[in-house]
Amino acid sequence: MVTVRNESEALTKIKSHDMLIVCDERGKQMTSLELSSFLEKQQLQATKRLCFFIGDAQGHSENLRSKAHALLSFSKMTLPHEFAHVVLLEQLYRAYTILKGEPYHK
Repeated sequence: MVTVRNESEALTKIKSHDMLIVCDERGKQMTSLELSSFLEKQQLQATKRLCFFIGDAQGHSENLRSKAHALLSFSKMTLPHEFAHVVLLEQLYRAYTILKGEPYHK
């Protein structure tokens, strides 16, 4: 987990082999099972690193969204970035427990 002050600083953290996933209210909404399948697909494709970007109160620029490999929405509602961070971490944990067949999901 890396916290940066602005998008230009964030973009310096991205490497050519990384998959950039921008968390944005205009992105695709997924169920926990769909997110789990997405992560499994990335593992099978040997994606080196997934980089999830959560914006500040201003959201993301069109420049950053255009560089994204995927746009992911947690909700159509605008969420505080601190809350979005917690939602992302919980959903990643849930997705990986689904992949491992653990009972956490239900």
